[in-house]
Parts: sequence; structure tokens; C-alpha cells
Amino acid sequence: MPQFIFVTITYIVALILTFSSYFIKINGQSSLEISNRFPVMFAPLNVSYVIWIVIFILLGYWLVMNLKNQRTQESLSLKQGILFGSVCILQMLMIIFWHLELFIASLIVTFMLLIYLFMLYNTYPLSNNKLTGRVPLSIYFAWTTFLLLTNLSFTLTSYEWNGFGLSNPLWAVILLTIGTAIALHVRFHHFDIAYPIVFIWAYIGIVLHNGFDELLVTTAALFLCGVLLVGILFIKKNPVYQK
Repeated sequence: MPQFIFVTITYIVALILTFSSYFIKINGQSSLEISNRFPVMFAPLNVSYVIWIVIFILLGYWLVMNLKNQRTQESLSLKQGILFGSVCILQMLMIIFWHLELFIASLIVTFMLLIYLFMLYNTYPLSNNKLTGRVPLSIYFAWTTFLLLTNLSFTLTSYEWNGFGLSNPLWAVILLTIGTAIALHVRFHHFDIAYPIVFIWAYIGIVLHNGFDELLVTTAALFLCGVLLVGILFIKKNPVYQK
């Protein structure tokens, strides 16, 4: 019962705060209003953030089904409950710090959120690609990875970083390449299809955001979408089935 209360409350509060941050002004401005103040090329079109709806619906389903099956093998373990509650708390802190414009603190919390999500993600065997297993966590994990790279770009821009003399489009391409490498790594070593699909969604958002104004970034994003698609279709490493 204490675990049920803990994970349910943290999930509901994280859900409310996340969606409020986009549709209601917190500290006088919404999340997107803060983001749109900075000329960042490694950022998706605003509509791309509707993926939060998918994430929280899947997390809600995952949570309900795991709590419902408490006496089966698909029940939520104590470790998973603690990790999930911690993830929700970190999600809230990330949003609060972002709205307070404490960008470095928000970036640190986003990194911590990524670590806790990875720990929760790893509590499932590689063979468990179900909606009650690691699929919702995979999508959340992938989007948080992308957000970490995006928030890094926003933070550096806010502090007027000169990019070591490299142009903004080139840095965007570098981040796109890093994101692709991470997604392919997870696809191969964790036998995960959902993770790179999220990056394709994010990169399409970057294409729509930059359009013909930044052809280098747009072309690179489209090319890397193709690379990710090839990785999804042709990477065939067999999963290591865990007990």
C-alpha cells in the first residue's frame, strides 16, 4: 500500500506539472516561451512536444497494469517502485528549475533523470518489449536523452557560448550525430526499436523547425533519420534473454 500511494501520487503530480508547464504560464511564462527566446537550431518544432501525451498515457497504462498484477510476475517490485517515484520527482524538479531559469540546475537534474530512467529501464530483460514492460520506459528514456542534448544547447546559448569558434549549424550537426550514435548503440546493445523511433520523431521536428533557412542542419537531420531507419530495419543482434 505505501508503494501504491507513493508511485500514484508522484505520477499524477508529474503529469499535471508537465502539461501545466506547456499550457499554463508558470512563473509568468510557459516552457515553450522560454525555449523560443533562444535561437537554437538543435530544437524541434513546438508541436513535437505532444510526445509527452504519448509518454504519460503509456506510463499510466504501465503503472496501472503493474499495480493491478501485484501477485504475478508482472508486478511492480519495490526497486522499480522507488525508481519510478524518483523519476517522477526528478521530472518535477527539471520543470521547476527550467521555469525559474536555473538552466544549469535543470540540466543537472535532467542528467540525473536520465540515469534513474536507465536504471529502471535495465530492471527488465531485453526480451520484454511489451507495453507493461520496458516499451513505455524506452520511449521516455529516449525523449529524455534528446531533451538533455536540447537543454544543453539552450543552456550554452543562454550563456552566449562561442562554440570554440565553430558555427551554430555545425554544432547542431555534431549534436545530431551524437544523438544518432546513442540511439544506434541502444538499438544494438539493448535490442530496442522504440528508442531510435523517438529520435526519428525528434529529428523530423528539427527539420520542420529549421526548414530551408538552415539547409546544413535540415539535410543532416534527414540523412540521420535515414541512418536510424536503416538501423531499425537491419540491426539484427539477438537479445540476451535474462531470467
